[in-house]
Amino acid sequence: MWFLMRRILAYGRFLAWTAAMAAAGGAYVFLSTRQEITLFGAAPHVLEWWEPYVWPAVVFIVVGRILRGVLRRTLGAANTHVGRISRGQMFGPKGD
Repeated sequence: MWFLMRRILAYGRFLAWTAAMAAAGGAYVFLSTRQEITLFGAAPHVLEWWEPYVWPAVVFIVVGRILRGVLRRTLGAANTHVGRISRGQMFGPKGD
């Protein structure tokens, strides 16, 4: 079971990086094809030359960290649950 959990963690990291790269690529395409953007109904913002290059990196870091955090929390809960099952504490103490 522990081998399976390690494999899920490895593939989950790969999927988190892939999703983060896709989000960063989408941010780059979105920003590089526009002259100005309007966020949340505010006044139009003229894009500076550096924004299509900086914001995708920020998006990659933020999305990657969020998805890896979700993966760690999920596998941590599964690890705790499997540990309780293996110790026999899921349905009461072992040996009564």
